[in-house]
Amino acid sequence: MNDCIEGVTVYDKDNKNLGALTFVQHSDFDPFETKQKWDASETPDTRELIQGYSVFDANGFPAGEWRLPDGVKLSDGKNMIGVSVARKLGAVQVNVSPKGIENGVSLPVGYFFETTVKSKGLKKYTRWVTSNGKDPSVTIADNDKVIFKGVASRFPVPDSSPGCVGLYGGNEVKAKADAAFIAVDAATNLASADGTEGSAEVVMGTNGWWCFNGMNWDAKERQLVVNVAAPHYYPDGSEVDGWLELKIKGRLAREWWGISPDEATGYAKVEVIYKDGTSKTATVTANYIKDKDWIDLRAYGFTYSSPAVKISMQKPEPEVKPTPTPTAVTTKPTSAKKITCIKGKTIKKVSTKTCPKGFKKR
Repeated sequence: MNDCIEGVTVYDKDNKNLGALTFVQHSDFDPFETKQKWDASETPDTRELIQGYSVFDANGFPAGEWRLPDGVKLSDGKNMIGVSVARKLGAVQVNVSPKGIENGVSLPVGYFFETTVKSKGLKKYTRWVTSNGKDPSVTIADNDKVIFKGVASRFPVPDSSPGCVGLYGGNEVKAKADAAFIAVDAATNLASADGTEGSAEVVMGTNGWWCFNGMNWDAKERQLVVNVAAPHYYPDGSEVDGWLELKIKGRLAREWWGISPDEATGYAKVEVIYKDGTSKTATVTANYIKDKDWIDLRAYGFTYSSPAVKISMQKPEPEVKPTPTPTAVTTKPTSAKKITCIKGKTIKKVSTKTCPKGFKKR
């Protein structure tokens, strides 16, 4: 059987396996009768309906309820969560969420959730991955298995009205809730240039994911540009600390910036550009994981309205100093010392060291 969730496993902050979740089929769910619908979202500028999400009429979660392992609880003390895999317009999304997320109910913060999906086709389209969780990954395994993984992280959930549109262009908005859940998207409109299959080449996690508006490579400026947005404040009035984690395959450093991946980390720079033209440079750590050929970059220390986060690892051009103009040296002719030579009554002064023939030095 393919195109289904095979299992979900949870790990604690120390990466200890706490066990598998148990699927609980809802009594009202009939896979042969339940219909799906297609929800769409708007672009921030034109408000055109471009993105979509396929869900069941019952929101998908009654059909995908899972019980947490013994000892693992949600923030409200309960142990049932929703797990779904859904086709979007430009991606396939695996979503692990607690019921009541809009009211601040959270998965245990810092815990890993690993969802294994069986799919024959998805392994061809995992080149770009985006997530709201930290340390996201999408791994291609044997037997048509695709493993989605992410860490549940504190997340500013925007109000459904006016939604993301109200966050673009700058805002002083408070989030409706402060919750933790995991969504991992594997882009399905991108494939590798050589047609090969394999793990993702660009993986991005950020707490600006809810209103994520695209990630692209700007060849002219040689920057990877990520467009994100989020409420400026948490419900308690504290400022949302923006974070972005990015993994890039080492070969892309050579292709995009023309330098080796281990050298590229020394030039990693993340610039945050806001709609009003202001900018700031985020605090960045970057290292190269050689055995996995990953550049692991993490940026912190910026705030939200609607920034474009621009990532570069470009080696600065060497400074070319102008060649100094040679200084002309002027030499004054020196006067040779003259000697006096005589021959009888004839007297001559010559500049030579010796007197002419027949003359003698006086």
